[in-house]
Amino acid sequence: MRLGERNGATAPQPATAQPAGGRRGLGLAARLSRRDPAGERADTRVDTGRRRLAQIALTALVVICWLPLVVILTARSTVLSPDFYTEGLSHVHAYDRVYTEILPDPAVDDLLAGLPVDRTLVTANLRTVLPPSTVEGMTDEQIRRVVAYLRGDEDDIALTVDMRPLFTNISGLANRYLAGELGAGTTYQVSNVSEFTDGVIATLNDVAAGRAPTSLPTMKLRPQDADLVLGTVLARFDPVTRAKLQEPARALLLSGNIAGALALLGPPLFQGDDQAIQQLRGRLVDGTVLNLGVSLSDLGDRPAIRAIDRLHDISGLLLPVGAACVVAIFGGLVGAAAIATSRGRSPVRALGYVGLAAGLGSLLLGIAMRLALPNPLTSLDAPGSKLPKGAADVLTDFGATAYRGIESDFLRLTIWMLVLGAILTGLSLLAAAAARLERHTRRRRLVATAVVVIPAIVAVTWAAFPGAAADARVVCEGSARLCDRHYDEVSYAASHNAMANSEDQFLGPAQDPSIVHQLDLGVRGLLLDVHHWTTPEEVSKALDALDPTTRAALEPLTRGALSTRPGLWLCHDMCQLGALDFTTELRAIGDWLDRNPTEVVTLILQDQVPANEIIGAVDQAGLGNKVVTPPADPDGEWPTLRQMTTSGHRLVVFTESQDTPGSFLRSFYRYGSDTPFDARLPADLAGCTVKRGSADARLLLVNHWLTAAAPSRRAALDDNATGLLLARAGVCERARDRRPTFVAVDFANIGALPQAIATLNGLSVTAS
Repeated sequence: MRLGERNGATAPQPATAQPAGGRRGLGLAARLSRRDPAGERADTRVDTGRRRLAQIALTALVVICWLPLVVILTARSTVLSPDFYTEGLSHVHAYDRVYTEILPDPAVDDLLAGLPVDRTLVTANLRTVLPPSTVEGMTDEQIRRVVAYLRGDEDDIALTVDMRPLFTNISGLANRYLAGELGAGTTYQVSNVSEFTDGVIATLNDVAAGRAPTSLPTMKLRPQDADLVLGTVLARFDPVTRAKLQEPARALLLSGNIAGALALLGPPLFQGDDQAIQQLRGRLVDGTVLNLGVSLSDLGDRPAIRAIDRLHDISGLLLPVGAACVVAIFGGLVGAAAIATSRGRSPVRALGYVGLAAGLGSLLLGIAMRLALPNPLTSLDAPGSKLPKGAADVLTDFGATAYRGIESDFLRLTIWMLVLGAILTGLSLLAAAAARLERHTRRRRLVATAVVVIPAIVAVTWAAFPGAAADARVVCEGSARLCDRHYDEVSYAASHNAMANSEDQFLGPAQDPSIVHQLDLGVRGLLLDVHHWTTPEEVSKALDALDPTTRAALEPLTRGALSTRPGLWLCHDMCQLGALDFTTELRAIGDWLDRNPTEVVTLILQDQVPANEIIGAVDQAGLGNKVVTPPADPDGEWPTLRQMTTSGHRLVVFTESQDTPGSFLRSFYRYGSDTPFDARLPADLAGCTVKRGSADARLLLVNHWLTAAAPSRRAALDDNATGLLLARAGVCERARDRRPTFVAVDFANIGALPQAIATLNGLSVTAS
């Protein structure tokens, strides 16, 4: 082999044999075959920024849609819900306060000036004739109709009133009015039966025509004279009515109670109430509905009505707008979770952040609305308001309650969203923390878990059972400070004629709530009259003892005087005007004591029945284990309230007349004294003169009511004021060196009796 060939076969090719630019071409290919790390990071940053912006936009979408949705939901649960108004009115006791604050207000005189009825007669008996439940039912009906219009369910509102609840009460009101007018007239003396009969017939003609007689004849009648007069007068009645009225009317005439007899005979002749009802039915739609002839659209030029119309127009859009917001919120949440997942972030945490943002947004909106939209009803009780103060107070309280209700509903939705966002965020963070804990040893995990769990368990236990870690607080009569005072060292709120209340439909009531509800309001002393059922002779005697106005107002309502019922009854003079079974009420008081084991109750009974019957009723009611036996010595020591509540003997029962040694039933005036109970003028309520009992007695009953006329809410508003009650108590302390044990009033739910009693007991007074 030749050297040249061998060398040529084995020698490498020279590098210069590559084409020019070959290395450059190879580098470009290499660069094209792989990504540049710096460029990749730049692209990633751009993509991440876009996704972050998208997530922020979706969060903003959710927040923007959540704000109108929370407003719509709040409106639907408040101003567009009938329950919102009915519950608000009930919460502020608006229907009861019509009688306790509005009607007694002196400013109402002007509003009632046009009525042909004495306003005292109206305020004294209106609650019985038209009770709060009836007013509430009629109001609720109007509320439902107005809300239906606001929600867009109705195109207009015809202003109508359902009169059916009133029909059954019109006759009773007419009789009260006639009796009141008869009692208000003057009298003139006649000399013979003929003139007297003519005068009676003329008066009855006035009554039958619906006119108030200006004067009544009067003379002393013998039995034969009364029979002669009645023979002429009763000829105008049908036989059944004549037989029913003859004996009661004869008794009244013989007693000299001419107004009473005429009040008894007049209402059956007066057909104005029945005629008025029939005429009214003729003007009503279907005989029951009063159409006022105007609809809401007819009043559109008034500012308040324009505001209602705007809400009516907008409310039709609330449902579609709310539905659109829900759909948008759902889409925003789904999108935010998807973007978080694509970024390698927790979708749960992303949803949590969106929830927190929505909650914070609605919180800021709520603050702005609170500042921009103050409660519009706060100005009603401002100086210069045209409303009577009682009405302004009721409406202002309702406005405050309604405003708080709107705020609380709005805040509840806001807090719900914030809590939901916090829970989702917290769960995500806990999951991340748990993943990190997995890298620690088992001991470290146990320590970390204990550090978190044990404080959480303690906090939850404390929140759920706060009383378990604290000593029970013993109270007596609502305060621990009274427990170590003796029974006779404490002052108690008391109610005069507690059984004669409008809730139990007594005529001429002295109280509004029932006996048990008086106890609920803080009354602890009940002045009760215990009777057998009233006989006709007792009716006549009781009527004679009344002042002319009260007597005339009550007489026509005692036509059932011939009825008889066995047992003991709580009545005020005449059981026909209202009565409660004594034993039944004792059981109710016992049940109330069982529900209120720290309270002490005292009964002061005007005992018109034998003592052994009262003791039997107490035993029959199952109160033998609750009654307190007073000390045998009038100057002996009474137990403390703590001893009474611990032993369960928390019912003290006194009588006015009878005293039964060796039993629980003792006379109040063996241990106490009282002030006069026949005050006729407000000035008579300023002293502390002894009426019954000894001036040195341990117990003192202050009788704090007026008797010049029927019990009056208007008088109670002044008489039950804290200043007057405390001033009179101060007089007693200075004159008798003794603070009142019981302060008894009419209409204990009017005025400030509980606050005055708290002050007398040295307790702080909280606003009611």
